[in-house]
Amino acid sequence: RNTHTDIAAASRGSTCAHASLSGMALPVKVFTLAGNCTEIDAERSWTVRALKSAFEQASGTPRREQRFVLGMKELVDGDILGGLEEIGQAKGGLDLQIVRRPVDQARWLECVEAANSADALAGAPEHIRADREVVLLAIRRHGDAFQHAAQELRAERSFVLDVVREQASCFQHAVQELQVDRQFVLTALRLNGLALQFVSLEQRADREVICTALGQDGSALKYALGAVATELWSDRDRVLAAVQQDGYALWYAAEELRSDPKVVLAAVKQHGCALRHASPELQADPQIVLMAVQQDSDALSFADDRLRSNRDIILAAVRQDSDALQGASEELLEDRELILAAVKQDNHAIRCAADSLLMDRGFMLAAVEHDGDTLEHAAAELRSDEAFMLEAVQRNSSVLKHAGSGPRSSRRVVLAAVVRNGCALRFAGKDLRGDREVVLAAVRQDGNAIAHASAELLADREIVRAAVCQDGEAFRHASQALRADRELVLAAAEHDCAALQYADPQLLEDPDFMAEAVRRDRHAWRFAHAALRKEMAAHGASAAGAAPAAGGAADAGCAAAKKRRRVIPVASVAVNG
Repeated sequence: RNTHTDIAAASRGSTCAHASLSGMALPVKVFTLAGNCTEIDAERSWTVRALKSAFEQASGTPRREQRFVLGMKELVDGDILGGLEEIGQAKGGLDLQIVRRPVDQARWLECVEAANSADALAGAPEHIRADREVVLLAIRRHGDAFQHAAQELRAERSFVLDVVREQASCFQHAVQELQVDRQFVLTALRLNGLALQFVSLEQRADREVICTALGQDGSALKYALGAVATELWSDRDRVLAAVQQDGYALWYAAEELRSDPKVVLAAVKQHGCALRHASPELQADPQIVLMAVQQDSDALSFADDRLRSNRDIILAAVRQDSDALQGASEELLEDRELILAAVKQDNHAIRCAADSLLMDRGFMLAAVEHDGDTLEHAAAELRSDEAFMLEAVQRNSSVLKHAGSGPRSSRRVVLAAVVRNGCALRFAGKDLRGDREVVLAAVRQDGNAIAHASAELLADREIVRAAVCQDGEAFRHASQALRADRELVLAAAEHDCAALQYADPQLLEDPDFMAEAVRRDRHAWRFAHAALRKEMAAHGASAAGAAPAAGGAADAGCAAAKKRRRVIPVASVAVNG
């Protein structure tokens, strides 16, 4: 949905309001019944729904209450404005009439559109349940809502046919007189053949009724009954038409047709798991099974066991769903391309890989490049190999957590990891988490990596400064002594004023310090000591009126602080900011 902003104020002294919207314009004039007009610079690509949103902003008329009419046509939300110019017969613009819906109707339209069940219409008053627009929307949301429509609508031939065209199940909620009317039944089936499911049992065994339904939707054949149905299920052309629209219709076909390659191929092409109803001979046919698994990997479970070693079939299946790998032969579980295809779908697929692949350096490097967690399943020898792990972290720094103790204590490996992902420091050996160079590299990449540094380095001013300059929130991990360091706290607050919550409380009571913090970030005043904030509020109004600019206010406030507990600088900077 397009969003449209920047609507200008209504023009004074005119009955015509104007809404200005960005983009390539298509002028639209919306006239009320009273003759007033609102002009909107729309775009040809807008839908009517977008136009309604713009008109709501311009006029205050709720979108749901709007009905736009162009000539003799009422516009629907999905209509594209550019396609309506010919109907309007106006060059370079559209002239629309707006008719407001009653508030009650608009409210119920919103109600049924938001409803999660068909029962929303059940609680509506009678006149709403007889409202065509409300009922149609309810049916489009939930077909069974038609049962709650007023009887007059369920007895109106034209309306019932309209809703049956959209939802076949609506037929069962029409009044009894229509359900037993043969001509009405035939007309309904010409509009939606699947309504055959909801006609009487006697009609479902009637040749003319069945053939009328099949003429509209071949898959309706599965709802036919009696001797006619048995005959039709042996009709190759009828069955072929049915499975092309619903592959599962193969279930009803005569046995000889479930052994017909053309019929079965058409069925699995529409729904892969229709393979379940094919003859055993065709369940072993590579071409048919390949088509089935390409449509739905679950079809593999209905294939002949001998095809579980067919590489093309298994590869087609795992490219859709890695779980299909569980049906592969032992031989295929050693196939690099096949397993990598499965891993790209789901890293857990590597659990099915043969041991030989889990010890293969090239295979595991390709796997970790896609997902670092695959290293967890690699052979222990690889995870403890420093050279292998160095290359692995260069491809995916997250793999350090699955490394053996040797690589975790290797300065080369850990440095290679933390320069790409600072928080990989978490998985380094204890000695390296106390290594100044390693930790400095980590916090420069991600300030919060300091959380994994040794206690000694949390008191290192250079390291803490590097961390807070990358992410002010990292200040929460600084030592107690550094939390009282004015310059360091200000550096952290400049990157994220929330870092002030971790500063020494005495700094938050210091008006000079807080004035400087507010100068760097106007939101910093929120973290001042409560007493300081209270006095800031008391002097905020006068400070705001007196302060010509943020810098000047700070200077004036600092001078006034000698007279008034040195609070004015914070107040004046904060209010001015």
